[in-house]
Amino acid sequence: MAEQTAQAASPKIVFERERGVYALEVLHDIAHAVVSTGDDVLRASRQIHIFRTLTDADVPIFLVKMHRTVVTFALAGSDLAKAQEALETANFKATTRRDLALIAVRAASMRDLHGVMVEIADSIAEAGARLYETGDSHNSVQCLIDGDRAAASLATLREKFHLDANAVKESHFEEERAA
Repeated sequence: MAEQTAQAASPKIVFERERGVYALEVLHDIAHAVVSTGDDVLRASRQIHIFRTLTDADVPIFLVKMHRTVVTFALAGSDLAKAQEALETANFKATTRRDLALIAVRAASMRDLHGVMVEIADSIAEAGARLYETGDSHNSVQCLIDGDRAAASLATLREKFHLDANAVKESHFEEERAA
């Protein structure tokens, strides 16, 4: 009987990292573009032309989404004017916005976290931020939001996932590009 009490009091041994959210990363000075492609038979060739135009202008893009009548993507805020000029010269109509932030919520295995997308979206909405785009991978969910709501979004996400300030890394796009 004494042996059972000793086993119950021993600490739990964990051999692998917890599968929950463990970090938040914020990338500031992001821009977002919505470029019209039309929905006719030439849509695919216009999409390719948009990407070729941006490549030729040396404008890297990410969070690319191809919709029925538009292509959307994110880019460095500092590249926005160059992208707008290139797209306009190629006769593409683009709607853009700047001063956004990309928040990445990191977890060891996102597939094992049921309901995590809803918790992230609810936290961002609670902070009063608009969600412009999302992306995901095996270990992160990325959310493109209003830059002026990044601090409030971080606060609600930290609270939701029980993270301390050391779990947050903030940087600017140009710092990341230089690294």
